[in-house]
Amino acid sequence: MKKDMVGILGGMGPEASVYFYHLLIQIAQEKYKAVQDTDYPPVVIYNMPLDDFDETGIRDSESVRAQLVTGVQKLEAFGARYIVIACNTVHRFHAEMQAAVSVPVLNIVSETAAEALRRGYKKVVLLTSEDTNRSGLYRDACEKIGLATISVGNEEQQKLNEIILHVMAGTQGPADVRTADEILKRIEANADAVLLGCTELPLAIREGDLDIPVLNSNRVILEAVLAKVYTV
Repeated sequence: MKKDMVGILGGMGPEASVYFYHLLIQIAQEKYKAVQDTDYPPVVIYNMPLDDFDETGIRDSESVRAQLVTGVQKLEAFGARYIVIACNTVHRFHAEMQAAVSVPVLNIVSETAAEALRRGYKKVVLLTSEDTNRSGLYRDACEKIGLATISVGNEEQQKLNEIILHVMAGTQGPADVRTADEILKRIEANADAVLLGCTELPLAIREGDLDIPVLNSNRVILEAVLAKVYTV
């Protein structure tokens, strides 16, 4: 069966994008028993070096918005039938990206919030980039559907920024897991799970590393797009 092409807008950062694609392959193997080349969907990745963007998030909103619109348009022109973005923070501009193309741009934030609710979670700790935290992107999406959230304070966010920077540089390690664990012990407050709302963080913090469940937003959005591809 011929499968629709998935377009991945990456480069924010490159290390996370590599992991994102590798996870797509793993999910295809685990859930859809993919083995032969033709068992996998066609994928086009635009690894776009995003100007005015760093480990804290967006530094120039208009510049970033314009680049993202161009990025999704290129993926559509190449033949992508579904688009996913290997970055949580830039979903601030999801509406603008969706308006720029005629194919679905799946929303990692709303999909992950909905998955948390499906799993029966009542309250989650949000570990995200500084910009995502500050903008309330995940908090608003979660609370809209009745899911309580706990956000980190400024001191904890600076430590998260360091973890994200380590992943971007390829220097993450066990110390980053210990840092995340320390953050949780300070703010957990009877949460049911940790929501990793930054595509870099799952490279440093894996499911099973912490004492409570970890919800990986990368896995959620990739499972969502593959469900569409394999059910056509």
